Amino acid sequence: MSEMGFWSFAQRDPDKLALVDPQERLWTRGELLAAANRIAHGLRALGLEKGDCVALVLENCAEFYQIHLAVTQIGMYMTPINNHLTGPEIAYIVKDSGAKVFFGSAKFAEACQAARDELDFPKDHCFAVGATNGFRPFEELLAGQPDTLPEDRSAGQVMNYTSGTTGRPKGVR
Repeated sequence: MSEMGFWSFAQRDPDKLALVDPQERLWTRGELLAAANRIAHGLRALGLEKGDCVALVLENCAEFYQIHLAVTQIGMYMTPINNHLTGPEIAYIVKDSGAKVFFGSAKFAEACQAARDELDFPKDHCFAVGATNGFRPFEELLAGQPDTLPEDRSAGQVMNYTSGTTGRPKGVR
C-alpha cells in the first residue's frame, strides 16, 4: 500500500476530519479507518477472499465509504449499483458481478428485497443500513471484529457497470 494512501494518513493523524455525512456527523480519519478495518475483518470472517466481489445499493452515506475503504485494502471488488434501478435490474448486476455479499439500504428496501428474493441470495450474506426484511443489520458485520489493519493487505478496486450496448449492463474490472 502506498505511503500516500488513506491508511497511512489515518494512522499518522487519526484525529483529522475525513468526512461529514448527510446527517452532519463528523468522521475522523481514525474512525473511518477503524470501521473499514472491522468491515474487512467481517468480510473475511464470512469467507470472502482476494478477488471476491461485494455489491451495494446505498445512498450517499458513511457506510458507503467504509465499505469502499474495506474492500480496497483486502483485494476485493466493490460493485456500486444505481439506487434508481428496479429489483430485477439490481438482481441482474448482483448475479453478474458474482457478488458474495449484498449491501442494501432501508431507503431502497423494496428494490433490494425484490433483488434478494429473485436471486434467493443467502440472508447471512445480506446486510442493510436501516431495517430491511431479508437483510441483517449492517452492525452485525462489524460486531466483535477488531479495528486493526487486516493481514495480507492488497489493493482492491471498484467494478462499475456500464449501460451496455446489448441492452444488458456490463461489468468493467
